[in-house]
Amino acid sequence: MNNFRLLIHHHAVAFQSPSKEIFVPSFIGRWVNALASQVGQIGLLLYQSDTIRPEQDEIVQANNVTLWSLGPPGKTWDRVARINHLRKVCAKASQEADGLLVRGVTPRQMDVWNSTTLQNKAFLLVGSLKQTKPVLNPTFWGLYGFLIWYWRLIEVMRMTRQGVVIANSPYLVSELAQFNRHSSFVPTNSIRLEEFPPFLVRKLSDPGRILFCGRVVAEKGIVELIQAVAKLNQLQPCVLDIVGPFEPRFRMMIETLSGELGIFESIHWHGRIPYGDALFAMYRQADVFILPTYFEGFPHVIWEAAANCCPVITTRVGGIPAIWKDSLHGLLVSPKDADALFEAVLKLFNDEDLRCRLIKNGYDYAREFSVEACATRLIDTLYENGWGKDVVE
Repeated sequence: MNNFRLLIHHHAVAFQSPSKEIFVPSFIGRWVNALASQVGQIGLLLYQSDTIRPEQDEIVQANNVTLWSLGPPGKTWDRVARINHLRKVCAKASQEADGLLVRGVTPRQMDVWNSTTLQNKAFLLVGSLKQTKPVLNPTFWGLYGFLIWYWRLIEVMRMTRQGVVIANSPYLVSELAQFNRHSSFVPTNSIRLEEFPPFLVRKLSDPGRILFCGRVVAEKGIVELIQAVAKLNQLQPCVLDIVGPFEPRFRMMIETLSGELGIFESIHWHGRIPYGDALFAMYRQADVFILPTYFEGFPHVIWEAAANCCPVITTRVGGIPAIWKDSLHGLLVSPKDADALFEAVLKLFNDEDLRCRLIKNGYDYAREFSVEACATRLIDTLYENGWGKDVVE
């Protein structure tokens, strides 16, 4: 597909400098850079900010990538104008493309899908629909949230009848199968092979260092993690490094809880750390990475930890257990179970052979799923579905 022209849409915001450099979130930028080496041209259908944002920490290095601006992210009251602009941009971009890939679920996925006049279309599902289904309650916002979720489901069902369907975890493949939709498993990742450090098993720190990285919200299991750390501190000193964006109100609640449990000084808040060396250093100095999430597709942070020789403890939810095997690649526990987290950390710290085996297995496994490998698998899947075969090489 060396001459294939690919359009990509995701609900992300880019910034383009006066010198035409495109700044995007790392998970998009690294993926696009890897894909760009395997196709003739990539067009990005993204929203555009007028100033650079903290999360726009990756520059699109490939010189065959163009930004098709869908305009600035807007509010409800300017929805009609934004959709009209989106439709015009998509129609124009279609004239310079051979295929469309929508990475969803996104708010404007169906508008983009219908507004591109292309025969080749593909939908890449990166998040569960079933797990994000809201609880129906009789309030206005409760009904609104449920209707939005249901409408997104209808959109996905429509799109997956009309194009190639891809999912980034085996769990999502099985979820789509429940709706009679065949899909291909193609993982997504952000780590380049060149960024893997030499393999190393470090000695345990004193005090032990536990790392959490991700959005700091209740659904990521932060409360249970704090409770587990408090119980662990009764046996051996440890600290918890929390990396990721957080709401001040939620941080205050967690600080109150940690104070009540007597571990206020053991919690270190780092906020958001840009993707790259500084973030990787946090993994490399940690003794264990814990993600006690309630639901997921398959989170990139697991690959990041494993690639940086940090053993992983996470929950058996969503797409995780289909890829990350318990006691082979890491330790899996039930969600919302602080005692299980505590026991898993204790087991990892007290069993040196287990810790070394999990670090080695996780590291080797992550190398199989580098961003380059994932990009190749995506392009191969599209080609197997007929994309690019009618484009003159």
